[in-house]
Amino acid sequence: MAVRKLPLRRRLEEWAARLVWQAGRRRLEPVRETRAYARLMNLGGWQLSSKRPLIKPTPANLRRFAKSPYARAAIKRIKEPIANLGWQIVPMVDADGNRPEWTGELKRQAAIATACLKKPNHEDDWRSFAGQLLEDSLVGGASAYEHELGADPVRPFWAWPVDVLSIQINAVWSGKPSEPRYFQTLGYGNLGGVEGVALRNDELAYIRTDPSTESPFGLGPLEVAFTTISRKLGVEDFAGKVTSAAQPENLIVLPGFGQGELDTLRDWWRNDVEGQGQTPFVGGNTDETWKPQVFKLRGTDDKALFLAYQELLIREIAAAFRISPLSLGVQQDVNRNTAEVVDDMDWDNAIVPAATLLSAGITRHSLHERLGFTQLELQFLGLKRDDKKAEAEIYEKEFKNNAIVPDEYRARNNMPPLESQWGKMTFADMQIAIAAARGVGVVDDSDLSGQQTQKGVKSGQKKP
Repeated sequence: MAVRKLPLRRRLEEWAARLVWQAGRRRLEPVRETRAYARLMNLGGWQLSSKRPLIKPTPANLRRFAKSPYARAAIKRIKEPIANLGWQIVPMVDADGNRPEWTGELKRQAAIATACLKKPNHEDDWRSFAGQLLEDSLVGGASAYEHELGADPVRPFWAWPVDVLSIQINAVWSGKPSEPRYFQTLGYGNLGGVEGVALRNDELAYIRTDPSTESPFGLGPLEVAFTTISRKLGVEDFAGKVTSAAQPENLIVLPGFGQGELDTLRDWWRNDVEGQGQTPFVGGNTDETWKPQVFKLRGTDDKALFLAYQELLIREIAAAFRISPLSLGVQQDVNRNTAEVVDDMDWDNAIVPAATLLSAGITRHSLHERLGFTQLELQFLGLKRDDKKAEAEIYEKEFKNNAIVPDEYRARNNMPPLESQWGKMTFADMQIAIAAARGVGVVDDSDLSGQQTQKGVKSGQKKP
């Protein structure tokens, strides 16, 4: 097999790298030896090129499938809870797992980022902005939004959601800030042969769902369930026609009946007996040994509508979205306990990963790379849904073992610290303070409006 020569640019880069290595100095940024998305390059010697950006070969009816009942229910099961969550801009956790103290500069940056994200553009607020990104992430395998900087120091950041299925990707992007990484094409008919509107890496945030080394595009749950949804729509159409067309279930054979007699019998049946639909009659055979017979044309129970198969397809759709079939209306063997467990499973398996992906993407692309606020991050409130009863029991044990103080417990639950000194005391400190207070006859507490009294003891008297 003949060895293919490397391009001249690549050979020059390797030659320069060897010279630097021989000189005893390493490059600040090494040269990659492997190729990204190598399997996309074996189509008859076809090579990836910045002049031929890739567009995701997603079927055009993917958006239509997203509007079907069960796909819509699955999308809303994940999207709505996240879009309705509270959020805040906080200092990033350091290597030790602690958040640094607020400084004046961090507070200023957090206030700017919060105001900008609450109203990303003139049309969207945070809920609609996040909802559109989550919708595209679940449908198209990624979410994309354009973000730009303005001259107003109070309102420097603007963002607009972009249809992710219209985005082409430069698969051989070199990493240079001036080189376009994305292109937006109009319509869904463009297969990547024509460049669209060029966008630099800092102009478009592209957040992939389930990224892989196979393709520069992500993989969404609706794509995973694409075939299943197609089959579900097909069997629904068949069942609808069977039930709505009033198709008869029997075929009656009457030996020895002529066409005129059959017509007379049919008229009598239609006018005096039949309520809906028509029962067919077949005659014409004059053999007197034949007897009237009834043939079943179709089933008359629920199996004829393939209800069990439809339930299987619903379960497959739920599995693709990593939610329970209960969320899509499959309610067999469900009670209160299992419903609570299922809700927690949906939250942990589907909602938390989607919310984490969105917050991490906005933090990286917008806060860090675009605004330069590298010490801040976007954090959703209430995303961690622990069992409150179990958490309180654990806190009680930790508190009685002097391992935690009330203010630390309140901080875990996003509550402000206590205004008194009790919030900073351990259990042992509180017991000592209480024991000391029992031996004091005079209570000197400014919160009692100057009333220095104790139950059963007048002010200034000693306790008997």
